[in-house]
Amino acid sequence: MKIDVADIEKRIGIQLLFDFKSPENALKYSLNHGFAAIELNMSSPAFFPENIDEDSRKILSSSQIPILLHAPDGLSFFNLHNKPLEATVDRLCEIIDFADEIRARCVTIHLGSSYRISVGGKLTLIHEFFPQEYEYALRSSLTRLSEYAKDKTFLCVENTSSSRYDLSKKVLRDFLNKEQLYLTWDIGHTNELKGNKKIKEIEFMQDYLHLIRNCHLHDNHGEWDEHNIIGEGNIDFLFYLSKLVNLDIYFIIEVRPKERAIESYRRLKQILQSQ
Repeated sequence: MKIDVADIEKRIGIQLLFDFKSPENALKYSLNHGFAAIELNMSSPAFFPENIDEDSRKILSSSQIPILLHAPDGLSFFNLHNKPLEATVDRLCEIIDFADEIRARCVTIHLGSSYRISVGGKLTLIHEFFPQEYEYALRSSLTRLSEYAKDKTFLCVENTSSSRYDLSKKVLRDFLNKEQLYLTWDIGHTNELKGNKKIKEIEFMQDYLHLIRNCHLHDNHGEWDEHNIIGEGNIDFLFYLSKLVNLDIYFIIEVRPKERAIESYRRLKQILQSQ
């Protein structure tokens, strides 16, 4: 399918993490460089809700371009201890409230990860020994969050780490089939996969194209999550973007620092115009 270049360009944004000390300066930078959206990575203390004053909140809520939020890395639903798990969900609820206040389009979350233990000389993921308990922890957490996010913002699960566990796929499909959750498709993460795993992930995303609200763009050579400048890897961007045309999606360049994101933006436009 031929890609409508003008339509895609109207939805290309930038993710910012450590380049700015305030969200309003990050927003100003994005506007000055012609981006159509901005994603604030909330691993940065500068973007913690409690660190953003009322003036900044007003600027964000009246932004000329859509604002997306990326929840902090390091939070995990793969925890059987009630208090830490509840703290994770509570923190994400605070971020959802912030998203609602500033009219952020979506909040992207990672599910976190299990951990490996040595059994009989082999490393095995801990959740494989307690599948029912870990499924309950994940399902109950997502139930609370999806209900909390309803009518406030799109809560999007990104394809990374534990989202690929069989247990997670089973739970996610239940929520997605009821349209209680949404997705962020990180193309770079898919490119790391090999053979049938890669095919299966693409098929999974195609099953739920109508629920994808965010797409992360960066490049790699298929071995690890390099987050290279677009063009410094082997990702076929036209292949992926052709699957996402005419959908309600923003395309967020997730390349750091900001100067590399600007170069990625330039190269992405060249790729789009080359078709």
